[in-house]
This record gives sequence, C-alpha cells and structure tokens, in this order.
Amino acid sequence: MIGGDSAIPLLLPSESVADWQPVADYLDHRCGALDCHGDLQRNLVIWGCNGLRFSPTDVPGCRTGPNAPNTTSDEYDATYRSLVGLEPLVMSQVLTGGGQEPDLLTFVRKARGEENHKGGALIVPGDAQDICITSWLAGSTNATACTQAIDTTP
Repeated sequence: MIGGDSAIPLLLPSESVADWQPVADYLDHRCGALDCHGDLQRNLVIWGCNGLRFSPTDVPGCRTGPNAPNTTSDEYDATYRSLVGLEPLVMSQVLTGGGQEPDLLTFVRKARGEENHKGGALIVPGDAQDICITSWLAGSTNATACTQAIDTTP
C-alpha cells in the first residue's frame, strides 16, 4: 500500500524464481549489454551474467556447468526492483487488469517500437519475446516463450 491514510493498493508481478527468472534471463540476454540497460545511467538497469555484475570478481559472460558465474540472486532482485520501480502505479494498473493492457507500460511500448527507444523496436506483439514479458504481467509466465526468445535473439 502507498499513500498513508488514503492508501492505494499496489500490486506487483511475481518475483518467484519460477515466474521471474525466465523473464529476467531473457531481459539480461536481450537488453542487458553494458552499452544498453547494463548501464547505471539508464532508468531501467538490468543486472546479470550478460552485462552489469554485482561482484567485481564476476565477469560478464554466461557460462554453463558447475561454479559458472551466472546471474546471482542479488542480480535477479536488483533487475526486478529496477523494472517494477519504473512505473509502480501503472504496473499495478496493468496487473489489476490481468495484464490485458501491457502497452500502458513504457518499457513495453519502447520494446515494441511504439515509443522512441534508442535500441529501436525489439519485439513484435505476439512473438516469443513479447509473450515472455506479457505472460509474466498476466500472472502466468510462459517459460517456454522466454527460452525461445533467448534462442532466437542475438
């Protein structure tokens, strides 16, 4: 709740491992490069193994296998806070509507190319990248779409 005596319920999307990690992994892969949202000067900062790291001993570059320096729980948490903190009231409105109007959110409009975005249009409504994000906003993350989105983007 926010707002003191006239509190407004604030809804936030799921940050459970099963729901958030596939989305965060996609965002890290697609948008987290050090010259994009892996930059502390951006409104949306994405932390993860593809770019900005918490620990100075972790270098960018996702790896496979045991002891690989992949995205840490602190990095997942920081990316979540960065994203939901952009427009918390609008985010709450989208969630209240069951995720039916994701384009109310600036980050969705920018990714879809509906609003000026330095990176240009990155996703098309209905593609795997879009489904990854919008399914999370609707409360049921489509992890398969998130994996496909990673596999099909540079």
